[in-house]
Amino acid sequence: MQEIDYKGVNTVLRTYELKLLTEADYDRMLKASSLKDALEVLKGTGYEFDEKETLVNKNFEGFLMKHLAEVYQELFSITPVSEIVELFALRYTYHNLKVLLKQRFSGEDLEQLLIPIGKYSVSSLKKLVETGDGNDEHPIVVEGVQEAIRDFDEGHRIEAATIFMDTYYFRHLRSISDKIQHPSITKMVDGIIDLYNLSTLIRSLKQSKPRGFLYTVLSSSGSISKRDLIEESINGPSAVMRKYYFSKAYGTRLSNMISETTNEVDTQKLDKLVDELTYELVAEGLYQPFGPIPLLGYLFAKEKEVTNIRLILVGKDNQIDEQILRERMRPVYGS
Repeated sequence: MQEIDYKGVNTVLRTYELKLLTEADYDRMLKASSLKDALEVLKGTGYEFDEKETLVNKNFEGFLMKHLAEVYQELFSITPVSEIVELFALRYTYHNLKVLLKQRFSGEDLEQLLIPIGKYSVSSLKKLVETGDGNDEHPIVVEGVQEAIRDFDEGHRIEAATIFMDTYYFRHLRSISDKIQHPSITKMVDGIIDLYNLSTLIRSLKQSKPRGFLYTVLSSSGSISKRDLIEESINGPSAVMRKYYFSKAYGTRLSNMISETTNEVDTQKLDKLVDELTYELVAEGLYQPFGPIPLLGYLFAKEKEVTNIRLILVGKDNQIDEQILRERMRPVYGS
């Protein structure tokens, strides 16, 4: 991958960035006195929806995901290395596989949970789950589905869908990072997987899950050995953090998440840290003329834009205080 390969893409992205919602747009939505007024603000942007229909059915997710799907489709079509877009799109692929596997295992109709975003179409993923064979999908995707099906056939555990798809998602993410060999992307993927492992470890310990469970749910694709994490977990989450995480660039922020009185870790703040670290890395794209980081920056911005719009609309519908909504919002790209 050559940095110059993205010159044309990044030129197009600069025009896309001009259409992103600004802090002023969010401020107007947050100050809106009702859901109707908040939707009025949104009408002046690139989001298409029927205002009257939306006020009745409150189906915000429908038009938000439609908009996001169109963004991903456009970026897949103009990006020279599709794996760059997959870094963010991949989680939708594995979400859809979880849904389809659970549907196969339980016999329930879960079609409404599918999201049409990703390199592979929903119909292609359906065929893979139905037959266990995939011709177009990445080998990691195919292997993950086959292993989940095998595990369910042997033990009839519906949770195999989630456990195997999470494991293979992180393995796939790492394979993309290894292929691209970009320092910022490697750092981002390290942070995503390592902090997922930490969050999962803490939650599992709170639920008194056995060590065997930890070996199953923690990813082996991070920069910290999952065996080391599990061995140290006997001394508690704070000990794990001190031994393996405080030396990281984000270590100081982690130390602030440990309660001085209870020694417990705030997992909600921990999960939010992933967004913060990703934002800090991709925000570099604001100043880079070449390379893949501007594209990731734009994609991250769109993802958080959709998250923020959803938060505000649901908040206005439920009459949640403006200040509470402001505190819950994700970073605004470029601010």
